Amino acid sequence: MSDDVCPACGSSRTRRGGTRIWGVYVLALMIALPAVLLFHLHAGIVAGVLLAVIVASHLILDTRVCLYCGQQYGSGRR
Repeated sequence: MSDDVCPACGSSRTRRGGTRIWGVYVLALMIALPAVLLFHLHAGIVAGVLLAVIVASHLILDTRVCLYCGQQYGSGRR
């Protein structure tokens, strides 16, 4: 659980995520697949970079989703 409270409904049931995070996931995969399949880069290295991009995007974007009402918002700690 998180200490954040949803601004729309007041629920404390929130998780990291949102459409911007999923956009980063899709973009990273769209770059990683051709890197491995077409340019023959080592898949383990590409996977490590992909994980680093995912972790960094969570830390930089810091968006949250309410599990009760679905509201997406920034955590306010910017």
